[in-house]
Amino acid sequence: MSKIPYSKQALILSDQIDLLVQRGMIISDRAEAEHYLRFIGYYRLSGYWFPFQFRDETVRHDDFQRGTKFDIVLDRYVFDRRLRLLVMDAAERIEVAARSSISNSMSVRAGPHWYLDAANFLSNFNHHDFLRRVRQDCGTRPVKLSKQSEAVRHYRSKYSRPEDPPSWMVFEQLPFGTVSRVFSSLSAADKKQIAAHFGLPWKRLQSWLHACSHLRNLCAHHNRVWNREFGITPSVAKSEKHHVTAPKRFYNHAVAIQTLLQRISRDTHWAERLRALLDDHPNIPIDVMGFPPDWTTKALWQQ
Repeated sequence: MSKIPYSKQALILSDQIDLLVQRGMIISDRAEAEHYLRFIGYYRLSGYWFPFQFRDETVRHDDFQRGTKFDIVLDRYVFDRRLRLLVMDAAERIEVAARSSISNSMSVRAGPHWYLDAANFLSNFNHHDFLRRVRQDCGTRPVKLSKQSEAVRHYRSKYSRPEDPPSWMVFEQLPFGTVSRVFSSLSAADKKQIAAHFGLPWKRLQSWLHACSHLRNLCAHHNRVWNREFGITPSVAKSEKHHVTAPKRFYNHAVAIQTLLQRISRDTHWAERLRALLDDHPNIPIDVMGFPPDWTTKALWQQ
């Protein structure tokens, strides 16, 4: 297929609204629609009205199906934004728990500076690059005081060696993705001991941390998640396969998150908050997210 020069021109807001109306969208309040197009953007909102278009490669390809309202599209956008915030709250708890469990377990077994020794990792782990990233994140090499935490600055001012701070200081600085990769690069024996804190097999915890890290990054960058088909997904336990029937959809992530939170926080209210969010947006088709119709009756969501 030969390429062609890009020729589309930017449209002013009133013309954007005219185009949507021309394609069949019902807009009852032009001023309100213009407000949201100004501060959310035509392109971002298009991801939420895409399912309402024919998309059949005919002349009506970009047209909207009968009855498509701007308010419905906006409701899905608001729902997705609130869902991302709910996920971010859960991911924070999971990330902190993973950092702490990995650092504590490894520090007890191999000393406070265990991460400096390549022998504590699998042979295919790029330990040199890992240390480079750690030192960059902690602001130690090259020295960047603005990136150093108060604890790291105190350590470096008081102790001569090792030059790098102990694990518990370092892991507070590491991104979730790095924490997940560290766990996957430990020996099976170390992973088994750490996973026991979560009451999970290590292979499942490894999968869930990787998937949660990816989901968290999508949310942090404001990507649409509610109806996404995920490329990185949590492994499904045999005990959950009867209701996790669409593993690439959000419900699989929700099951992993809820299971982890139950182990991390005994008084977690994440399940109740998820139910409340769905109740606030009754027009969201939860089947597209992988939720079974009777999901609230499952034992996982009753505890």
